[in-house]
Amino acid sequence: MNDDHEIILPLVIGIFIVILFCVVMLIKGTNTEVYKVSVIVSNSASDRWVNFKAGVEQAAKDNNIRLDYVYTDYIDNIYTEASIINDEISQGAHGIIADFCLSEGVEDVIDSISARVPIMLVETSVKADADIRGNHATVMPDNYAIGRAIGNEIVIDYGEGLKGMKIGIVAGNQNQYAMQDRLKGFLDATGKMSPDVVWCISENRYTEDELIKSNEKKSADIVVGLDNNSMETAVDYFVGEKSSNVRLYGSGCSKKLIYYIDAGEVESMIVPDDFSMGYQSMSDLAIKLQNRTSALMDREVGFSIVNRENLFAGDNQQILFPIVQ
Repeated sequence: MNDDHEIILPLVIGIFIVILFCVVMLIKGTNTEVYKVSVIVSNSASDRWVNFKAGVEQAAKDNNIRLDYVYTDYIDNIYTEASIINDEISQGAHGIIADFCLSEGVEDVIDSISARVPIMLVETSVKADADIRGNHATVMPDNYAIGRAIGNEIVIDYGEGLKGMKIGIVAGNQNQYAMQDRLKGFLDATGKMSPDVVWCISENRYTEDELIKSNEKKSADIVVGLDNNSMETAVDYFVGEKSSNVRLYGSGCSKKLIYYIDAGEVESMIVPDDFSMGYQSMSDLAIKLQNRTSALMDREVGFSIVNRENLFAGDNQQILFPIVQ
């Protein structure tokens, strides 16, 4: 009989501990707050954001975040963007991920948002006041390095023959520090070869019209697009001009541009790791929401140089077509 007690008692205690553990975990699970994060980027349905969105979605899944990927049209007004963000906060967003269309003169906007919820900026940095709460930060590639890489690709292809070659630049949104840095990097990389930059236009709602007018006035031998929208605008026009011998270089990430690399219409393209940009921004924001004493920090993501020869190489495939779990 005593032997039976010696066997049964530890068994009962063990079962009780297991039951207690399950009850505690159940209570803990039901009390865990699910945070909502809203993502606001310009023209959000564009193919340009596919990999970024995949990264955001994967990180939201991994961190039990409720994601609201907001549908937007083309945004070129910071007050329109701020209004969308404020609407999302009023509807219960605990955090914001946003691509600001303007880098300067936004201090008050950043202060107003970050005083209420943490915000992660993507793709471009902005001018902002000191952030003692650690409530805002930026995840982006090294944009100056991207500009230099575009320029270096042209220098490699042309060498001394680049001297005097006529270059046209579709320079992205020059109201963003990111595009300013890319332009500077490109000009620094090519300047020593003394090409002739015959026109340089900034992205706006009428970029294609300005490109056509600029190139009709002074035709370019080489056209560079500093971001995905710029590249697609250049491709749409120059590939459609069957008689054109313009060579295209730049930065982008859309399937459309990948197709034109494979078709030999784009010589080379710098592809930022947008999946990592999306994943890192959401992951960092999740940590901040789950531990308010933590501070958001600026992060840098990488990029690849892609051309027709290395398009299907392993590392490039991982950036171009990330596998989502």
